[in-house]
Amino acid sequence: MICNKQRGVHWLAAAVAAGVSTLAAAQSAEKSQQPASSLDTVIVTGTRAVNRTEAESLSPIDVLTPKDLDSTGSSDLGSALSSLLPSLDFPITPIGGSAATIRPVVLRGLSPDQVMILVDGKRYHTSSYIQLNGGPTYGSAPVDINSIPMSAIDHIEVLRDGASAQYGSDAIAGVINIVLKHGAREGSNGISVNAGQRSKGDGAQNGLGGSYGFSFGARDEDGKAPGWVRVSLDYQNAMKTNRAYNTDRATTAPGALPAGKFSYQRYGLPAIVSYQGLVSFGYTFSPAVEAYGYLTASRRKGITSSLYRTYNDAKNVPALYPNGFLPQSVSHPNDLNGVFGLRGTTEGGWHWDASVDYGKSRLSYDSIDTLNTNMYYSLGRSPTRFYAGAYEYTQQVINFDMSKDFQFGFLPNAATVSWGYEFRRETYSISPGDAASYYYDPKARTPSGATPPGSSQGTTGIQPASAGDWSRHDHAVYAGIETNLSDRLSTGFTARYEDYSDAGSALAGKFSARYKLTDTLALRGTVSNGFRAPALAQEYFTSVSSIVSSGQLLYTGTFPPTSAVAQALGAKPLKPEKSTNFGLGLVWNPIDNFTSTIDAYQIRIGNRILYSSPLPLTDLSRGITSVQYFFNGATTRTRGVDWVNSYNLDLGDYGELKLGLNANWNSTTFLSLNPPTYVSGGVVKSAFGRNASGNFTVATPHQKYILSGDWSRAGLGLHANLTRYGSVADLMNPEELAVGKADQTYAARWLLDVSASYDWNAWKFIVGADNLTNVYPQKNAVTNSHELGSFGIPYSALSPFGSNGRYVYGKVHYRF
Repeated sequence: MICNKQRGVHWLAAAVAAGVSTLAAAQSAEKSQQPASSLDTVIVTGTRAVNRTEAESLSPIDVLTPKDLDSTGSSDLGSALSSLLPSLDFPITPIGGSAATIRPVVLRGLSPDQVMILVDGKRYHTSSYIQLNGGPTYGSAPVDINSIPMSAIDHIEVLRDGASAQYGSDAIAGVINIVLKHGAREGSNGISVNAGQRSKGDGAQNGLGGSYGFSFGARDEDGKAPGWVRVSLDYQNAMKTNRAYNTDRATTAPGALPAGKFSYQRYGLPAIVSYQGLVSFGYTFSPAVEAYGYLTASRRKGITSSLYRTYNDAKNVPALYPNGFLPQSVSHPNDLNGVFGLRGTTEGGWHWDASVDYGKSRLSYDSIDTLNTNMYYSLGRSPTRFYAGAYEYTQQVINFDMSKDFQFGFLPNAATVSWGYEFRRETYSISPGDAASYYYDPKARTPSGATPPGSSQGTTGIQPASAGDWSRHDHAVYAGIETNLSDRLSTGFTARYEDYSDAGSALAGKFSARYKLTDTLALRGTVSNGFRAPALAQEYFTSVSSIVSSGQLLYTGTFPPTSAVAQALGAKPLKPEKSTNFGLGLVWNPIDNFTSTIDAYQIRIGNRILYSSPLPLTDLSRGITSVQYFFNGATTRTRGVDWVNSYNLDLGDYGELKLGLNANWNSTTFLSLNPPTYVSGGVVKSAFGRNASGNFTVATPHQKYILSGDWSRAGLGLHANLTRYGSVADLMNPEELAVGKADQTYAARWLLDVSASYDWNAWKFIVGADNLTNVYPQKNAVTNSHELGSFGIPYSALSPFGSNGRYVYGKVHYRF
């Protein structure tokens, strides 16, 4: 919780044992190489104790192995996680620039930037882009989880609990820790290929990945080398899909469109080509000192489409595009992250860990198959391809941790005591596009005498006035203690103090406990407070994007809350979000092969950062008709329940069967909403409309159920997942309701994923189908102006599973 003298002190009692977890990650590295498939798996997330297992965790945690990820047809990490975890969603944006290329994860129905991503226990950098499309990701600046190669992953630990006291800002909803493959042991190397296609004949995918480790240095008497390096490389090529009503481009010619038929559009998954690489390493200098680290780089190219401009559209120039044109955005997300550290043990028994962490996200744009209408009518020419500019974010982290087990006389068992210091520096920069991408001449006129809009269409160029460089830094100190007070009671306590150069100071704490009621039943609970400093992108991001309002394609500009434009409409500098988290759960293990956990939670967030509705303002230089900005304007409460069940059956000669029943229920409500107001037409209006509030309350399913089954015998394996996604809804604003428009609710859907695998010596063959029964979401109502139904788009971007139908795939793995 951010410091609050009236409420803060009792929240200081906070904890879970764990702090930063990186030392524990290293100390259990060998154990993490074993399959993490049961509740006796040693975990490294959310604890500093080196022998804490999943069954003994003080907070709810999920452990996913490469076998789990392989059971899905997904070639990217985010989609695979969404298929396996009921509390996690991975929304799909089928149209609209980089929002379709950079997809964030949603945990427990909260914003994507309220979940922290770690790689080997170290903070991974966020993206430089703001999610501007509607839905649960609206206005967030999240981590691009798909920049991490899947071939480098040993397993994944998902902590479903607030952890700001342990890890710092962003960990309000929980933590996803991606644990990398370590070492160079025989059999840990591999190469894989995958290919697949959608049932409609589009959306083909193919990829190649592999991981290879080798050791180096003089071997000891046991034959073990002191050093190792592991190289992992992935390549993926995913083709676009199109689910518009009219996919026939021949109908764009003048007079070619049959009466009553929608005009041509392209609406679906973007075309994305990805190149990813990761090098991890370790070197043992002595039994007391070891070096470790990794370097990962990702480069992608994503091509997304805007709405089609017909031949007779006022934004078109018939001399250039006699049949109209489809503006396309080419996004180039490039990511780099590196960690180098030393760790060891002092003569006094202190485990220490010192590291440096650097991360960088750069996103540049090209706008192709488009034009600048104003430039054409001003100068008689216009390019059809533009460089639109770039956004860049960097973080540099220095981290030092200490931990030691102490035997205090007043405690029956040893207590793990930990403390540490962290320094973090962040930078954010915006670079302008080429001059043609934002060109505007107020004297230009179309043949009809109108003033044409400036800037490239689809993706508008960034003007020099919007460019700049910004930075901030943060100091943090933290300490914790974890112990078993008896054979039945385990507790943990952590406190953290942070001081941001631009967002003030914060004090967070967490207290966790687990009590074994019987030999088979345990009660666990946590109470904590947390915080999230506003992202630099939310403070300084500037962009112009297209929106649909009342069936019209318009342009809205996003401006920093400190800008004169935004402040004239009520904006103020952003403050950190504050949260209080409660969790209470039961762990039931009546027999060795059956476990059931149920965890209820409540997350209250004050000063919540919101993205305003479009506010009317005319800026003819870029054709802007409205302005948006970020503001602190609400207190929200999210309540939910996670239920996870696993039952393993030994069928003897008939093999082994693993059954799962997992579910998540969650709901977010506004306890208070105090947005800025503005005056339009003599009427005072809210800067945060009913539709915008729906992005937080009804745009994510309130229920998600996953029924799974895995059968294996003599190398043959069968897998099935039956997932139910609850309904989502699109809310109308009051002025729309006043003219007879109605909210639209998209019904719940069941999706069936199946796969079969066969192990033969060092080979593994997998075939499968995601969405086997070819389920699509409910269609848009033509009268729903938010969801592009009037433009010939049948499906809503709010669909939690997309609108692309069945995907059939095959994979081949070779281990050596």
